[in-house]
Amino acid sequence: MSQLNLIHGTFSQQDAQHLLTELIKTKIAFHEHKIRTVHESEEDIKHSEQKIIQLSQNLRNIISELKSQPHSNVNLEATITINRS
Repeated sequence: MSQLNLIHGTFSQQDAQHLLTELIKTKIAFHEHKIRTVHESEEDIKHSEQKIIQLSQNLRNIISELKSQPHSNVNLEATITINRS
């Protein structure tokens, strides 16, 4: 098992919003790329489409929450854990 400490810090509301937006946009682009270029089953394509919808909704919710307190700082932590199966 390996871990990558991707994000750990305090950010302005604007910087946190920008960072989270870019991360989620990258994940959405990953799923869009899979739909366009990888020969997946219809079930896998539907899963990617649902994931895109979910990520987009989560991003809207996060931005709304961050904008509710525009002058506050935000603590962000994100760790990626890598396990081999």
